[in-house]
Amino acid sequence: MKRVILAVCLIGALSGGGCSTTPKRAATVEILFKKADADSDGRVSRREYEDFMIEEMYARFDKNGDGFITEAEFVADGGTVKSFRVINVSGSGKITLAEAKNSKFIRNRLAAPFVEADVNGNGYVTWEEFQTARAKARAYVR
Repeated sequence: MKRVILAVCLIGALSGGGCSTTPKRAATVEILFKKADADSDGRVSRREYEDFMIEEMYARFDKNGDGFITEAEFVADGGTVKSFRVINVSGSGKITLAEAKNSKFIRNRLAAPFVEADVNGNGYVTWEEFQTARAKARAYVR
């Protein structure tokens, strides 16, 4: 359950409102859900979810927008040196978006909230499943 809360709060944070549940935030979350649904089939696959989340997090960590995340940027936004070095497999001292997307370390950390939201276990999360996961998270944090 904590993973669902993390995912909901992270999505809320990406929309600029933390874990807010106001109608305006709900609409923003729906827009983000649709944005994550890269093929517009009304459901988000695990790959779509992970790619979307990695891109959003990458943009947050790349403070100066130069297309790389340095160790200093990563640590300044709450990451650890150890995690940075696991993700930075090239050893260049800079994480590229491609490196982040290819990181099993990152994908494994993103898997749990998706699996929990995928109630029927078919490998996709529909808007209804997502709403159910959000409702469970809201009930849990109250």
